Amino acid sequence: MNRIQRRLSILGFGFLLILFASVSLYGQEYRYVFYLDSTPNLHTMYALSACDSDCGWTDVKWTNSPASGSALTVVDHNGGAQLFYVDTSQRIQEVSNVDVQGTWYSTCISCAAGAPAAAAGGALTSFIDYSAYITHVFYEGANGNVYELYCSCESSTSVWHWDDPTSLAGAAPVATSGSALTSFIDGSVMHVFYFGTNANVYELYWTGGTAWHWDDPTSSAGAPVAGSVGSLTSFLDGSGFMHVFYLSGQNVHELYWTGGAAWHTDDATTQAGAPSSAPGTALTSLVNTSGMGDTGMHVMYLGTNEYVYALHSLSSPAWNYFDATAASGGVAAVSGSHLTSFQDIYTAGVRLYFLGTNSHVYELYWPSEGSASETDLTASSGAGAAATSSTLAGLDGMGYKP
Repeated sequence: MNRIQRRLSILGFGFLLILFASVSLYGQEYRYVFYLDSTPNLHTMYALSACDSDCGWTDVKWTNSPASGSALTVVDHNGGAQLFYVDTSQRIQEVSNVDVQGTWYSTCISCAAGAPAAAAGGALTSFIDYSAYITHVFYEGANGNVYELYCSCESSTSVWHWDDPTSLAGAAPVATSGSALTSFIDGSVMHVFYFGTNANVYELYWTGGTAWHWDDPTSSAGAPVAGSVGSLTSFLDGSGFMHVFYLSGQNVHELYWTGGAAWHTDDATTQAGAPSSAPGTALTSLVNTSGMGDTGMHVMYLGTNEYVYALHSLSSPAWNYFDATAASGGVAAVSGSHLTSFQDIYTAGVRLYFLGTNSHVYELYWPSEGSASETDLTASSGAGAAATSSTLAGLDGMGYKP
């Protein structure tokens, strides 16, 4: 593991010291957005989380040789950011600052674990098991199996391990080439979703021990097959119900589980009376259970006009929609733009990121539906342009600037 940045100088505001007295004085809350340029190099743009509009974004470029078009996924681990990507040798790499000193490190976690290589152009997904602070990263191998890398990552000396959930689940269906991946943890139960070669959404889930299990939510719900295997997003709501979203035709469909053995389905686009999506649009989602801000479930996509639309629901299958681009008076996304989003930790509003036609990274922010603002983060930070095919990843939380 190579140290790639010096320790951050001590920073802090009085109110943050009160709110986070148990956290090292080296830390503050930062908003991070990660992307790739055309070289490709990995970029981190960051700004203080307490900022609402003109946030004074800063850009840092990492020369760590990611693969062109590599997937990106990020988690907030005990006050540190862990960003994962695929390198030119199809290995999973990490850029992180998980130690309490705020030092950023770079690690080949596939190498450390002795794990199989990732499929070319494959997706990544990750989450934290906060009960034990274990990081889990999932990816598709060249054989279509979904593999897992996991680590109790508390320092630069942490040890990575790997396993093969597809095989451990008892010959679960393999993922189709280029399948999207999405995941979350429900208490002690881990869930990973992917597309099979028949375009069904499949689930791998772990309930303890060494065994994984699998099921077929698409067949269970009587849902339509996917029209795009590159679009998939999910979350666990405040009631412990699971929600998975994908594209069939140009509509966003939902698979949801409310207990028992059965899955259910609805057509969120039709329920909301929302515009059709751009073919193969990226999807991003979040659920706000804070009781403040823009509460409920949110699923965002690009319409045929490349505007960002937000599907919103307090309870499936009752959906409505919000035209965030029109509300902001901002620019449309470039065709095929990736999307990422998270909940603002101060206002509980929605922050969404996309690529414009000028290859700049833009932020759309709405504290509640009805109004929105748009910021050109590339112009704000002085960052280099993004690759047209760049994936995006974002995080809002306690962390350290590069």
